[in-house]
Amino acid sequence: MDKTIWEQALNLIKFDPGIDKFTYDSVLKPMKVAYCEDNVLVLEAKDDYCLTLAKGESLGKIISTAIRSATNRDVKVSFVKAGDNNAITASVNSSKKVIREENSLKTTPTGLNGDFTFANFVVGDCNRFAHASAVSVADKPGQKQRNPFFLWGNSGLGKTHLMKAIGNSIIANYPKKKVIYTTCEAFVNDFVACGINNSYEAFRKKYRTVDVLLIDDIQFLIKKEVVQTEFFNTFETLIDAGKQIVITCDKAPSNLVELDNRLTSRFQDGIMFDVQPPDFETRKAIILKKLEGEQFSLSDEVIDYICENITTNIRQLNGAFNTISSYVALASGELSLEEVQKILLPMLSPDKKKYLTPEIIINAVAKYYDLPAEKITSNLRSADISTARNVAMYICRDYLELKLQKIGDIFGGRKHTTVMHGCNNVDEDPELKKEADEIIKLIT
Repeated sequence: MDKTIWEQALNLIKFDPGIDKFTYDSVLKPMKVAYCEDNVLVLEAKDDYCLTLAKGESLGKIISTAIRSATNRDVKVSFVKAGDNNAITASVNSSKKVIREENSLKTTPTGLNGDFTFANFVVGDCNRFAHASAVSVADKPGQKQRNPFFLWGNSGLGKTHLMKAIGNSIIANYPKKKVIYTTCEAFVNDFVACGINNSYEAFRKKYRTVDVLLIDDIQFLIKKEVVQTEFFNTFETLIDAGKQIVITCDKAPSNLVELDNRLTSRFQDGIMFDVQPPDFETRKAIILKKLEGEQFSLSDEVIDYICENITTNIRQLNGAFNTISSYVALASGELSLEEVQKILLPMLSPDKKKYLTPEIIINAVAKYYDLPAEKITSNLRSADISTARNVAMYICRDYLELKLQKIGDIFGGRKHTTVMHGCNNVDEDPELKKEADEIIKLIT
C-alpha cells in the first residue's frame, strides 16, 4: 500500500461539500502518514485539537471514505498525535488485531477460510501424531483405514485448526473435490429449517454429494434423535462412496453414551486421536510463532513465565498474548516480569495460584529450611541441601506442572532422571510431602 494514498485521499476530500477551507488547510493538509502497510494506515495530527476533530464521527467518516475510494480497499484508519510513538504502535497492533479477527470470520462456500493451515499449526508432543495423521488424510482423502478421522479432546486444543487445515489442504491439492466444513449445530439448524420448508432433498444434496465432510463438535447431536438418524444415513452414504469424513468432539466415541450406538461404533471404525493440552515447549513455540507477526518483542523471562502459568488450552494462551500485546504497545520499552505477573493475575486459576515462579519456590524452600537459595541450585550434595532441593523440584513439578527437563535446567543443569529420582523421594516420604504442602501454603 503506497504512502501517496493520503495525497490521493486529500484530493478527493478537497471537493467534499462537508469540508470547509479552514478544516482542510489547518487540520487535514498538515497530517502526515505515520504508518502505511497491510491495509493499516495511521495518520499523525499536529496537535490535540486536530486529533480530536479527526477522531470525530463526521470527519473520521469522510477521511475513511476518501481513503477507501482512493485504494479500493477496506483500510483500517486511525489517528495519533504527532511524535507519540507508543500511540502509533498501539494503533498498528490494534488495527492488525481487528483485521485478523475479521479474516477469521470470513468464509467461502466451503465454510472454510485460509487462516487455518498445516504451516501455521504448531506441532508438539501433545499433538504430533494427530497432526501427522491429519496431513496423511489431506494427502489421500477417502482411504478406508483413515475414514472417518475422529479428533477428540477438550475445547481450545487445536482440533478445529487441524480439521480446517485438512480441508484447506485438500482444496489446494484437489481443486475439483467438493469440501464442506460445518459445525454440528449448523448441521442441526439446516435440518430443522428444511423440515419447516419441507425441502429435505436440498439438505441431502448439500451434505451427501460432497467429497469431504468436516463436521465440528459432533456431541451436539446428543438428545436429537431424528437428526442422529439423518446424520447416520449421511455418514453411511459418504463412507460407502469412499468420501472422507472428519469429525471433532469433546469426548472419545466410547464415552458418547447418549448417542446412537450405530454412530459411535462407526466413529471407531476409522482412526481416532486424543488431542492433549499443549506442553511447555509447545506453548512456547506458539508464543514465538505469534511474535513473528508483531512489532514488539518479549524477553525470554516473560515468555517462560507466560508458558509456565497459562497451561489449560491454546485459546487461553492466545488471550494472554493478546492482553499483553495491548499493554506492551502502551508501555515504554519492554514489560518487566513483575508487570506481566500483575497483568495476567486475573487470568490465572485461583485454585492453583499459578502466578508462582520457580525462583519464588526456590526462595521459599530455602527460607523454610534456613539455607541460602543459591545452594539449592548448586552442585552441593549434603543431606540437608539435597532434601531441600528435592522438595523444591517436587513443587515445581506438581504445582507449576513443569517438565522434568525444564526443572533440571533450572536446578543447575541436572538430568531429567536426577529430577525424577528427587521428586520420587518426596512422593515416597509422607513427612517431606507434608513439608512441601506447608511451604506452598506459606507462599500462597
